[in-house]
Parts: sequence; structure tokens; C-alpha cells
Amino acid sequence: MMRVCGILLVFLMYLSTPFSPGQIQPADAIAAALRARDFDRAVELSRSALQKSPGDSRLWTLQGIALANLHNDKEALVAFKKALKLSPDAVAALAGAAQIQYEANNLEAVPLLKHLLQVRPADPTAHAMLAVLEFRQRNCTEAVGHFEAAGPLVDSQPDAQNAYGTCLVRLRRFDDATKVFERSLSLNPDDPRRRQLTAAIQLMAHKPREAIATLQPLLTAGRADAHTLELASSAYEEGGDTPEAVSALRQAIILDPHNPNLYIDFANLSMNHQSFQVGINVVSDGIGLEPKTASLYLARGVLYVQLADYEKAIEQSTSEVSTGSSTEGEKGSRGAFRG
Repeated sequence: MMRVCGILLVFLMYLSTPFSPGQIQPADAIAAALRARDFDRAVELSRSALQKSPGDSRLWTLQGIALANLHNDKEALVAFKKALKLSPDAVAALAGAAQIQYEANNLEAVPLLKHLLQVRPADPTAHAMLAVLEFRQRNCTEAVGHFEAAGPLVDSQPDAQNAYGTCLVRLRRFDDATKVFERSLSLNPDDPRRRQLTAAIQLMAHKPREAIATLQPLLTAGRADAHTLELASSAYEEGGDTPEAVSALRQAIILDPHNPNLYIDFANLSMNHQSFQVGINVVSDGIGLEPKTASLYLARGVLYVQLADYEKAIEQSTSEVSTGSSTEGEKGSRGAFRG
């Protein structure tokens, strides 16, 4: 879970609001205990002060901050709610209650954060937390708006950037998504999965050269797995380098010979360049290893049609039907041949 703020940050936000003269002494003592990280003392002082002034929302807020730092979230939330009942627009109480609910993945954080943004419209932390919660509810239009408002706060948060980028992809804003995933990759350039994901998004944005550049460290360091090679093949093909596309895909098949998707990719390459017999040969190898995968028979049948060998094409259709679409070999395959 992305952690966008700490409860002591809530305390700092709270200190930005001046106390009334009548509450300086008890509040200052509690604040001093919090600064010293003596949270037990802060709780003790707040309880004593609240016996005399139970209607002071700021004392309840300070108690909530102390309890939260003691990981007593249940009682802290009670204290923050009492503060908000007395002062509905209390910034620190709103922020403290929202953070506890956010970290518990509780949607009650949403109205608290929206209320906080009514009071502090430009608060980047509130926008970031609300963005993540909206993402989890698949409300990507709202989430993207809050991610944008959060600004640089999410730049150092890989989980937040992944959520942001994923929403942009769902909204088909591929160019913007590539920028987000590229920033995310820069935070951890040695993560091969993050590198693969970035390249895949670049391909969605029709940026094959950028995708190849992203994959290059894996390709040149001998760290390329079948998925990396499959992505590289797609990038090479879209960039007009068919020989490299074929070479990368053949290497992928060698590394993962039981993956039907790779044979489907090869069939597509063969169709695109009218190398029908080569495609048939490769797909036949795949059928030899995965004889129950229906989509491979369909792909081979389409290739036979291109050679006008209709008798064999019909045989493939019969084989495809007999294997069924729910066999073990079919699971994970594309299940369709892109003509």
C-alpha cells in the first residue's frame, strides 16, 4: 500500500493553526511531548486537559495524533471524530482520520479527504490519497485528476505511479502513460518487470524505438526471458526490422516452447509477410508440444487457406473444434488468430 504521509505530518499541519490564548499552556505541553516523541506522555496530558475542557476540538486532535503514533488507531479515530464533531473543518483532525481510514483501505476515507480538499483545495497529500482510493474503485477519470493535482508528491512513489499510469492506459491516454511509466522505471532501473511493463506501454503508444531502447539493457546483458523477447519482436516488427523480429521470436520460442502465444505471434508475422509455409512449420512444432490447444489449429488452418490448400484447412478446423476451447493447453493462449 502506498504510504503518502505520516501521522507526525498531520501534527505539523496542526501546528500551523494558532491556539486561542486560553488553551496555550495545556496545548503547548502536549505539543512539546509530541515533538519529543513521548506519545504516552502526550496522551496523559491530553486526557488531563480534556477533563477540564472537553469541548476543545484541538485537544481531541492532539490526543488522536498521540494515539495514532502509538498505533492505537481505533482510539485515535474516536478522538479525531470527536474533534470533527466539535469543529467539522478542523484540518488536522480531517487529515488524521482520513489517513487512518486510508491505511485501513476503508472507503470512509473518501468523504473525509473530499471535505479536507474543500478546506485546503491544493493539498497534495489529500489529492494523492484520494487518487489511490479512486483507482482501487476503478474510477480512473477521478483518480487521474487527483494524481495530476498531487504533482511531484507521487514522483517518488512507484506504487502511486503504477496506479496513475494504469489509469491513463485505461483511459487510452497512452502518450501520457508512457511518461509516467518511464518516470517509474527511473526509480528502479534494475527491475526487469518494470522495464517490460514500460516497453509494453510504449508499444501501445506506437513508440517501437523507445520500446527497444527500454528493453536493450535486458537484451544485451543476456537477461532476456521469453516475455522480453516477445516484446522486442513486436517492437522490431512495428519499427520495420522484420529479420530482428523473427530472430527475437525464435529465441523466445526456444526459451518457452510450451507457450502457445509465441506460435500465434509467429503465425501473424508469417501472414504479414506472406511466408505461409514457414508459419505452418513453426505452428506445427507448437501443435506437437501442445496438441490440445485449439487456437494453434485455427492459426495453421488460416495459413493453409492462404496457400489454397483448403482440404488441410478444413482438417484444422475439425481438429480445432475437437480439442475444445477449455482444454488445459488453451488456458493462457490468445485464443484467436489475428489476420
